[in-house]
Amino acid sequence: MTAIKYKKVAEVCEIIMGQSPSSDTYNDRKEGLPFFQGKADFGKLHPTPKTYCSAPLKVANENDILMSVRAPVGDVNIANTKCCIGRGLAAIRANNDMINYKYLFYALNYKKNEIESMGTGSTFKAISKKDIESIQIPVFDIENQVKIVKALDKAQELIDKRKAQIEALDQLTQSVFLEMFGDPRLNRLFTTTCT
Repeated sequence: MTAIKYKKVAEVCEIIMGQSPSSDTYNDRKEGLPFFQGKADFGKLHPTPKTYCSAPLKVANENDILMSVRAPVGDVNIANTKCCIGRGLAAIRANNDMINYKYLFYALNYKKNEIESMGTGSTFKAISKKDIESIQIPVFDIENQVKIVKALDKAQELIDKRKAQIEALDQLTQSVFLEMFGDPRLNRLFTTTCT
């Protein structure tokens, strides 16, 4: 691997701050673009559309990194389609010649606590475009970024499989307990009615 060079986000990305469109353009009929307003719309990797907007003011493209910029600050997701972004989000668009979007996602996710600490405000924390531009991330050549993404994707896949196994074992334990001892609530009810 080559030496680590740190660059400010502004040097390798374009930042688009969200802006809320007029509420009379919101709909749930899938007219216009999916509309994401903040972390509440985030999934594990991609946001889930609940609302659409027929007259978007600020637009993120597919593979832009969406960052929560207001209460809470620093959480990230990847836009998996063109979408409208409200004022609780910023879209961070990678310059593909300099940085891989998935690598950028992992780098920003890794710095979440640091980004969160940049938040200011008494009622709720928020960060500005200038704050996002100043975030420093390690930037390798694209080839090494892709290798890092593959390794991190594989690690995440193993973590997800392990979580699923633990959940399945927990359900099995509960099932065996019920089979051996019955439902404790019903047992208590039976004991109280019989005495």
